[in-house]
Amino acid sequence: MRKELGKHQDKRLVFTASVDRYGTKRNWHGFTEKTILLKDVRFKEGNGLATDHIWFTVGKTIEALGLKEKDKIQFEARVGEYEKGYINFRGLIDESIFDYKLNRPTKFLKI
Repeated sequence: MRKELGKHQDKRLVFTASVDRYGTKRNWHGFTEKTILLKDVRFKEGNGLATDHIWFTVGKTIEALGLKEKDKIQFEARVGEYEKGYINFRGLIDESIFDYKLNRPTKFLKI
């Protein structure tokens, strides 16, 4: 779990991270989208570890930076909550938990 992120829920903060690799995922329409894996995501203020990794969809802003493996970046994002795990409403099984994520990333800079 990302406990450090949970302490900052609903706040917009500045983060730094290093690029690990690119990947792909299928969107809701079945089309392939490019993704990026960021490792060692840290709070800019205090330099504490926010999370060990995070995946983002690659949009125009990230694409324009021409990022490569091990590049360092800075960005802003809002800390949000999401539910993960297994839920079966018919069988009355609820093995879900809440975790934290980064929403609406903006202002990407290569540092």
